[in-house]
Formats: sequence, C-alpha cells, structure tokens
Amino acid sequence: MELRINPHHKNIFPIGGMLIKHKSVRHWLVEIQRMHLSLEHIQIYPIPDTRANSIWGCLVLYSGKVDTHVLGKNELCQRVSSNFFIPEKTILYPALTDKEFEAMFVSAKHVLHPDFGMVELTDVFDTASCIDLPEKNPVVVTIPEHGVFIPSSIQSFQVKSLSPEEVLKNLEENVFPKKESLKEDPLTFFEKVKLGFYKLLFSKGGIVPVTGNAVGDNQNVSKPSDGLFSKLESWLQSISKNRWSKKLHQDFEDLEKRNQKQINKLMDLFKNDPNEALKYAIPLDEKGTTRGGEHSKFDLTKRWLNLSLFQNTSNSSGGGSINLGDHYYELQQLYYSTAQELLDKKDYQKAAFVYLKLLKNYDLAAQALESGKYYQEAATIYLKHANNKLQAAACYVNGKMTSEAIHLYDELNEHEKVGDLYTSINKNKEANFYYEKVVDDYKLRNQYVKASLIYKNKIKNASNAQSLLLDGWRSNRDASNCLNNYFSNIPDIKTLKTEMYAVYNNDVTQQNSELFLTVIQHEYKKGNELAEPTREIAYEIVAKNIDANPSIVSLLRGFNKDDKQLIKDTMRYKQQSKSK
Repeated sequence: MELRINPHHKNIFPIGGMLIKHKSVRHWLVEIQRMHLSLEHIQIYPIPDTRANSIWGCLVLYSGKVDTHVLGKNELCQRVSSNFFIPEKTILYPALTDKEFEAMFVSAKHVLHPDFGMVELTDVFDTASCIDLPEKNPVVVTIPEHGVFIPSSIQSFQVKSLSPEEVLKNLEENVFPKKESLKEDPLTFFEKVKLGFYKLLFSKGGIVPVTGNAVGDNQNVSKPSDGLFSKLESWLQSISKNRWSKKLHQDFEDLEKRNQKQINKLMDLFKNDPNEALKYAIPLDEKGTTRGGEHSKFDLTKRWLNLSLFQNTSNSSGGGSINLGDHYYELQQLYYSTAQELLDKKDYQKAAFVYLKLLKNYDLAAQALESGKYYQEAATIYLKHANNKLQAAACYVNGKMTSEAIHLYDELNEHEKVGDLYTSINKNKEANFYYEKVVDDYKLRNQYVKASLIYKNKIKNASNAQSLLLDGWRSNRDASNCLNNYFSNIPDIKTLKTEMYAVYNNDVTQQNSELFLTVIQHEYKKGNELAEPTREIAYEIVAKNIDANPSIVSLLRGFNKDDKQLIKDTMRYKQQSKSK
C-alpha cells in the first residue's frame, strides 16, 4: 500500500510538532531559543536528506502551544498518530484506521514530507553533547551597607554639639588674628641721655626753664640768674628761630613720645584703635593689679597669641603682679566702653573676649555670645566659668542642642522642662516619665489643679486629670478650684448634669456644702438648661444645713438675683438668728 499526502485547506489532525529546515545544529538551537521553547520540554529528531550523509533538518516535538507570530520560516506538523507526523495543511491518502497506524508505526517515530519522503526517526538528538556550558566561576556577593533612611517628614531637629574642650580649641585657633611683635623699640641709654638734655632746652612753646640734671626727671628746679646758665640761655634764644632748632625740637618730641609711660600708650591705643589695642591689653583683677611682667613694671607688648577667649596667657607674660594704681579704674572703663562699642558693631566674639579675659566678667562674656547666637560657646562659658547651669541649658535649647539641655535640666530637677524637651523630639515615653515626676511634686504640695493640667495638656490623659481634681475636692486641697475645673472640663451638658448630681449625692457634706454652692453658682450663671436643676440643688442644700449654719441662707442670692423679696427674707432671717 502506497501512502501519500495531498494539500488540504485545513488541518485534519492536531498540531504536535514542527520542522526546522537547516543542516546546522547551531541554527536549530537558535530557533528553539527564539521561539521560547525549553530544552527540558521538547524532543529533537534529526532528519536525513535525500543525499547520503547529509541533514535536511529536524523534527521538534513539544507539548503545549507555539505562538505562530514567532514561528518564522519553520513549518508546523500534524500528529496523525502517536508515532506518525505529516506537514500542516495536508491530508493523508488513503485514510487509515487507528489499528492500522498502530500496526504500521509501532517501533519508532515516522514523518512523511514531500522533500524527503517517509523517514523513520530512531534517535533523539542529545543537546547536552553539543552544548558546552561556561565554567562556573565562584561568585562573591557583596552585600551593600544599609542606605541612609530618608523619612517622609521631619519630626524633630537637633544640633550635635561639640565637647567643651573642642569648642574652646576652635575659638583659640580660628576666631582671632595671630600674634605680632611690637615694632617700636624702647629708648637706648644714649637716647635717654639725649632726651634729658632736650628737656633742659625745650618745651612746647620753645625754651623751657632749666631742669634738674637727673636723666628722665620731669621736676622743675630754680634757674640761676647768672653765670654759665645765663650765657647758655642767651645762646639758645639766639638759635631758637633757625632750622637747626626745629630739627632738635622734632627729635625731642619723637623721643618723648617713645618714652611715654607704657600704660598711657595702651590707653591712647584704646582710644584710637581698639581692635589693635586688644592685642596688647592686660587682664584686670579685683585688687587693682594684674598678672604678668616684673613687679611694678608694665611692658607694652602683644601678650595674646590671638584674641581668643580661652587661651593660656602664662606663656606670653612672666610672673609677678603690676600695680596700676589710679590707672586701674581708667583702664577698666576703657575696657567696658570698648566692649560696648564691639557689641554695637555686632562683633560679639571680641566683646566676649574683653569681658572674659580682660575684665573677668564671665556673665557678661556669655551674654555677649548669646546675643550673637553663639549658643554653644555661651553655654560653655556659663558652665566652665560662671557655674550657671540654668543659663547654659537655656543656651543649648536655643541652639537646638536638645540632648545637652536635657542633661542639665535633669541635674537641676527641672522635670517639666525635661519632659517638654523630650516631647519636642517625639520621645513621648521618656517625656511622660518626667511629667509624672512633676505631678507627684504638685501633689506633695497639694497643688492638684496644676497636677491635673500636666495630665490634661502634656500627658494627654484627661481621665487621670479629672480623677486628680476629684481627689483635690474630696481631700479639701484647694477644693473649690478643683471642682470648678472638674466641671469645666465636661463639655457635654447631659454628662455635666449627671456628674453634678453624682458629686452632690456622694461627696457633699455639711463641712463642704458652702463650697459646693459657690461652685455650682458658676454653672447657674451660664444660663443654660442646667440653671433650674442647679437652683433646686441649692435649695436642698440650704434647707438641710440652715439649722446648723444659718448664714448659709445668704448664698441663695446668687441663684435669685431678681427676687428682691427673697433677699429681704434672707437678711431678716440672719438677723433673727443672731439675736437668739
């Protein structure tokens, strides 16, 4: 029996494979990969060509459905039986029964095609033998560090403070100019002799009275009327108007200026150039003396390495003390005025230098820095020099250095302030711990209203706040204010009415009945729907206590201001009670 295939307009049998026409195995694998077929789920059968030792292509058997859009030039096959395949859009002639197919194609797969005829496919292609997998290299996985968490919103902001030592070091090294040497040299021995001679000859107006013969002595002595000095005076008068005399006079003024007392030079320098004068300034103490230099001798040299607030001056001046005498107070006023000028110019750090190092006024030094918003530096001075932890903590708060402020306020037992700072950085658990301490302190001092406000406004616990107010009312600790606040914290009228009757029925006694009347009188004055029930309660309380306390009747006025007859009756009743 001869089998053949004829073209047909549709497929009679289901699609069960495809034909790839190409002699290259590499091409087969490329096409299989392009069509997204897995090698694990397919079988490949090589198909021989009509010539010996040649390849036509391959038959690919697969389960599932292939996307025809990626089929390309490849050809689908119909599965006529489990072991027999023909191209798509063809029909087999003559038609065979299933038993005939099983009998004829039981041993192996067969495919019938016009190009190569009937072919028996006995061997499945081993893809592993044709594919060389790359060698596996050891892979070292580097796990990156956790990235910086960027929050969606900023809940708190703090500044990381430096240690006091780092603050001081920064001020020493970076704030002020470096040391310079004094350019003007002191007088030599020869210049001192020459100056003494000039003083015998000149004054600002010309020739001066003859002076003593001590070099540098400024005290005048009487002039002999004749002799050598008389002749010398005549000669000097004869040359006083010539050019040589003017040169001598100029030389005299230069030497006199250089010989001026060093303290006077310093004060003149402060008046003319305060910034320059600060480099030579000497610190003052409370006894009118200063450290540095030999005893009773002040040398105008630049004694500061820089205008730092915290440098050690012992390296730039010797031991001993200088007695400034009357100049102490004049120099002190110059320092204060210079510091104020620097503040006016907003040069806060130099002003702080004057107060701290020259005047030893630590509070003003810290205040100057605080005015310039140098909060960390100001806090350091308050701590290290002024021993003022409270002001230092305030500076840390202003500078957003919350952790340092918390530490200081905790040392000072400022528990409410500590709680507020913890709240500002969203640490509510820590904040409530310190607020509880504040509550306990208020309770010890019988300040129940203040304690309740901490619960209400800061701990956000309205229930505990109300409980404290009731405790204050029941224990008669500022009872009236406690009950007033208790009722004021109840906004709902119906709830307020219920609570008012509960207090009246459970907690009002003969001893506190008058206080209760004054409290509910505030509620009555509001003129709401509680007015009438409140007045009824007042009548009941007065009726119960009028025999033991006749004066209580006067409290009814607050509930009947327009009833003039009631007012007269209460006054009459009180008078009758007094007469008995």
